Amino acid sequence: MVCSLIVAGLLKGVIGVGMPVVALPLLSLFIDVKSAAMLLSMPLVLSNLPQALEGGRTGRCFVELTPVFLGMIPGLFLGVQILLALDANVAKIIAGLVLMGVGGVTLLAPKLQLQPRLFLPAGVTFGFFGGILAGTAAMAGPLVFIFMLAKGLHGRAFTKEASLYLVVSSGLLALLLMASRQFTWLDVSVSMAAMLPVAIGMYTGQHLRDKIAPETFRKLVLIAVIAAGADLLRHGFLS
Repeated sequence: MVCSLIVAGLLKGVIGVGMPVVALPLLSLFIDVKSAAMLLSMPLVLSNLPQALEGGRTGRCFVELTPVFLGMIPGLFLGVQILLALDANVAKIIAGLVLMGVGGVTLLAPKLQLQPRLFLPAGVTFGFFGGILAGTAAMAGPLVFIFMLAKGLHGRAFTKEASLYLVVSSGLLALLLMASRQFTWLDVSVSMAAMLPVAIGMYTGQHLRDKIAPETFRKLVLIAVIAAGADLLRHGFLS
């Protein structure tokens, strides 16, 4: 399991995202998916915090993410309600198909670029559906990452904005888990300890991040999005 967390941290260090995409399927070889999600809850928050604060201007970055947050919060709560109303496996299959479809079209189609005047409505829309995805499948980032790529972000700029978004969304999800009877303080302690191998992988990956060309960076992020969708499909059909 330690090696799984190191590999996941390495991917996050390189492209700034993707830790659950790698960690969940690898950890599910040793423990059940629910336990794996609990184990990753604290590393998701703690690993993104330094990158969210990196380079300063965090307040300005937060303001730029306001449209995404406005959509994400109601979407997250709606997603939880959908998860409670639908069969969990059906929700994962639907979410997986959406991710693979959107990610695949964006990867294969000409480069998607948004005009500044569309940032507000697009941010709210992607944030809302990203929140639903977070509530139904604990995947808060993939759809929002596509929006960030469409704004032209890459490298450190992408990593900072994506990490700040994940700190807020993952923190809110962690609070919801901690409020449940199934998430104890012992689980929190184990989850925090899991941050150490993730940090080792991130440290190595960060030294490679700025050496990646923007177009290669974009393709790596989209491949991570598609992989997230495929993993959701796998869990939906095999659970």
